[in-house]
Amino acid sequence: MTTSFKRGILLTLVLFFGGSLMVYLGFSRGHNLAAVLSKPAGASGWITTKEMIMACTYTPVIIGVSLIALSLILSTVLFIKWLN
Repeated sequence: MTTSFKRGILLTLVLFFGGSLMVYLGFSRGHNLAAVLSKPAGASGWITTKEMIMACTYTPVIIGVSLIALSLILSTVLFIKWLN
């Protein structure tokens, strides 16, 4: 294998695991992230809106799914080049 194929495989793996991590963080920590981002300075109590929670949940999920799709496309292109 040449170094370009090794780099391609490494990039594919990094994109896949990075996307998986983003999806996990979005679903598991979206509410916590929204609460931290919406807290006013010096406040002891505050309300986090439903829209903010949804934004902090689904934005990382969309980015993660996009990275996973990009890694699948890249691996398909590498496999086609490897066959030729």
